[in-house]
Amino acid sequence: MKILFLGSTRRGLLALKGMVDAGMTVVGILSLTQEAHEQDRSEGEIATLAATCGIPIRETKYFREETILSWATSELGADVAIAVGVRILLPDSVYGAFSLGCWAVHDSLLPYYRGFAPLNWVLINDEPETGVTLFRVSAAMDEGEILLQRRMTIGASENAPELYHRICAATVGVVLDGLRLLASGESRPVPQNPSEGSLAASRSPVDGMIDWARPTRQIFNLIRALTFPYPGAFTFYQGKRMFVLSAEERPMNIPWVGRIPGRVVQVRPGIGVDVLTGDGVIRLGDISIDGTTRQCAATIVRSVRSKLGLDVLDLVDRLARLEQSSK
Repeated sequence: MKILFLGSTRRGLLALKGMVDAGMTVVGILSLTQEAHEQDRSEGEIATLAATCGIPIRETKYFREETILSWATSELGADVAIAVGVRILLPDSVYGAFSLGCWAVHDSLLPYYRGFAPLNWVLINDEPETGVTLFRVSAAMDEGEILLQRRMTIGASENAPELYHRICAATVGVVLDGLRLLASGESRPVPQNPSEGSLAASRSPVDGMIDWARPTRQIFNLIRALTFPYPGAFTFYQGKRMFVLSAEERPMNIPWVGRIPGRVVQVRPGIGVDVLTGDGVIRLGDISIDGTTRQCAATIVRSVRSKLGLDVLDLVDRLARLEQSSK
C-alpha cells in the first residue's frame, strides 16, 4: 500500500515517524507550512525525516488540486492519503482520487466537537473525556465516515499541553491501526449522523480574556485550556495585559460576604496571589506580561488593594486625558 502523507505540527511529525518506523511505504509528503505566529511547528523536522528516508517532499501553504492529483496519484501512484495536523480544507476532487480513500485525524470523539480547536474547547467546557478519530475526508467539515476512535479521560486539573501530549501519542496508534485495516481490506467505516454531535467555533487570542465574575471552575478551565504554547488566558493589571499561565482552585473556608470579582485578597511571595471570583477564590501562580517571560504573579501584583481586569473609570480617565492632549 502506497501512502501519501499530508500534514504539519508535532502530531503530524510523530504520525509520519510512526509510519516510517513501522515499515510502511510512504511515497510522498505534502508538508503544510504554518503561519509565522504558530507555536506548534515541525516543518523542519518533517523535511529532515523526508531527506533521511529518501521520501519525495513538497512544502505548501495551500493544498492545490493539481499538485495532489498529478504528483501524488499519477507520478507517485499513492493508494491512500492520510492527513494529520491539517487545519485547511482539501480540494473536493481529492476525496475520491485514491483507491483506498483520503483520511484525516480529528482530536475529538466525532461527531462531537466537529470544527475548530476541539482540544481547547473540551477543557474550557470541563468535559470528562475526549479522544482521537480517524475519519474519511468529505465535503462537509469533519462529517465523513469514522474508521477508528480512541477514547481518553481528562484529568480534573490537566492543561492543554499535557492533554496535547497524550493526543499525539494516541494519534500515532490510531493512524497505524487504521492504515493496517485499510491495507488488509478489513476496514468497516461507520457513517456519521450529521444531526448528532456538536460543533466548535473558531477561537482567536482575544477570546481568552478572563471574566472574574464567572465561577472559579470556569475561570480555572479557561486558564488551563489556553496556557502556553496556546495564546493564553489574560486579564489587565495597571493598564497592561497580563497572561495567566497557571492557577489553582482554592477552598473557601470562610465565605466572603464583601465580594468584588477580580480583587486580590492575598499575596503570597514566591507562591502566587489569591483573587476573588464570582463564587470563590482562585490562586494565580505564574503569569507573563510580555507573553514570553514567565514569573510568579506575586512579583508583579503586590497589594490586596489591587484589582484585575478592565477598570471602566480608568478607561474613562484615559480617554479624557487623550482628548485633552489632542486639543
